[in-house]
Amino acid sequence: MGSFLDQGLRFTCQSGCRYCCGVEPGYVFLTRDDITRLCDHLHLRQQEFLRTYCRKVSMGSISYVSLRERENNDCEFLIETGCSVYPARPVQCATYPFWSTILTDAATWEEEKSWCPGIGKGALHTKDEIESLLAMRRGVEPAVWEEMVF
Repeated sequence: MGSFLDQGLRFTCQSGCRYCCGVEPGYVFLTRDDITRLCDHLHLRQQEFLRTYCRKVSMGSISYVSLRERENNDCEFLIETGCSVYPARPVQCATYPFWSTILTDAATWEEEKSWCPGIGKGALHTKDEIESLLAMRRGVEPAVWEEMVF
């Protein structure tokens, strides 16, 4: 990672934006811990949660569990006021925009800023905080669809 992290980075979600939760198609890959946390939050059994809110995404010889999207590409859990499962949201969501793919260098961070109005605004996240968020994503694997019990 570049030295541009040394002074920290500003980011706070902007009210009403919701862009990273919808608008364009994408994947929110869930870890086993994400699934457990969301099931507990929604008071659902795993099988019911998977059938209701998840989809199988084939990635070659393996398939992962991802949240479903509505027809307009919004996340299943996106409501007028924001994320309806915010306290239990997936790690992928909780760590955005502090992903290694976005933090490769200052230019990549600035490129992400071109569509995310929260980048460069609000709370200053220290290098240590950012590295902690990066560590949250390292070593966690998406849940494999075929390994889930139905």
